[in-house]
Amino acid sequence: MSDSAPYRYAKSLVFRAVDPAADAATLIAFGRDLYVESVGGEAMFRRDYGPRGEKFPASIARSARANRDFAALLIEEDTPIGLVVLGAAPRSRDVGQVHHLYVAPAHRGQGFGGLMDEYVRATLKAAGFRRARLNVTARNARALRFYRAQGWEETGRSHGLVWMALAL
Repeated sequence: MSDSAPYRYAKSLVFRAVDPAADAATLIAFGRDLYVESVGGEAMFRRDYGPRGEKFPASIARSARANRDFAALLIEEDTPIGLVVLGAAPRSRDVGQVHHLYVAPAHRGQGFGGLMDEYVRATLKAAGFRRARLNVTARNARALRFYRAQGWEETGRSHGLVWMALAL
């Protein structure tokens, strides 16, 4: 069997809790790319997390402090290929928030996003949430298609963001 599409398979695929210090370079690279994909450039990433993204790992650490499973890397064969960052939605005890769900470009379109969405649902449900929500920039058509295909429903739009939710 070949490792090339369409016969690609994972010999080892696991979710691992983020270690903000040890994973800093990966987190910064993923965060930077996430912003480029979402808003079309790095300017907002630098504004929010410093010129080199040095504050991004600390933002991930805040989610991990609330619940170790709220910040996880998807690892294939010892290589990080995705990032999930979760939390509690402000002003709601029943709603979990998806802060980031990221799949590295070389691994998109291969089912890893769906696997990560399953992780999101299971983790938030295990933490006691009854609903989940997220937002996507309106310009990120690929992400919007993905979330709709996964059953997320649009709940509103504001300031260039599309808000989506689902029951857990």
